[in-house]
Amino acid sequence: MFKCSRELGLAALVIGSNIWLYTDSCGRRFLIDSGLAFERAALRYHLWKAGVRRRGDLTALLLTHRHSDHAQNAAWVRREFDCPVLCHENDAAYLCGNMPVDPMPLGRGNFIDDTCARYENRFFVQMNVDDTFSSGPWKYDFVVVPVFGHTEGSVMLYHEKSRILFSGDAILAGIPPFRQIEQLSPARMEYSCDIKSCWCSTLEFVASAPPVLHLASGHGPYVGQDVMRKLGRFHIENSSRLFQVKDSIEK
Repeated sequence: MFKCSRELGLAALVIGSNIWLYTDSCGRRFLIDSGLAFERAALRYHLWKAGVRRRGDLTALLLTHRHSDHAQNAAWVRREFDCPVLCHENDAAYLCGNMPVDPMPLGRGNFIDDTCARYENRFFVQMNVDDTFSSGPWKYDFVVVPVFGHTEGSVMLYHEKSRILFSGDAILAGIPPFRQIEQLSPARMEYSCDIKSCWCSTLEFVASAPPVLHLASGHGPYVGQDVMRKLGRFHIENSSRLFQVKDSIEK
């Protein structure tokens, strides 16, 4: 597990993608994302170590987006701990089967990228969602930041009181599998349905971001030092890259 502040109430249940467990000042416990199905035993073990052991121990499971490496254990968590599963209303339509899921295209990246895309196409998540959130201020001191384009309803979740940004795959803190090496980067084109929209929304947020003291991303290490400076550098570096992405898409 990454070492996060106990006073902060943040723990990283590190498996494939990051799964974050956050305990707020009122004692409510939130799981942010849920990992892949074959990681379930490891997830159960880490939750047990963190004191999440029975029904009612979790307030809610919040999904940053619907991809299988973030949502495949959501139905199990819902059953095991009797907690609601929530996501953005755009992604809920696909998870609940009301909208058909377009397969990820192959050939955008390397062999590993294609392998992951094939897995997603074969085992995309479908389940009942208990509730949805829209963009903007939400309950429990969360603000929902839309970064549509990684998936149709991909979001970042900013917790105002603790100043934690749960960035999902919109801002990555490291490149898998090198999860201990810190390197901020935007969502990857290989796994995104509309990379231009996702990058534009992400950079727009970063340009006028509220104070972020802790960055908890979907992949990579916990970032708790000089976060605003690093986000500023992220904005500068990727603003120029955005124009290159626009050109390559238009061609």
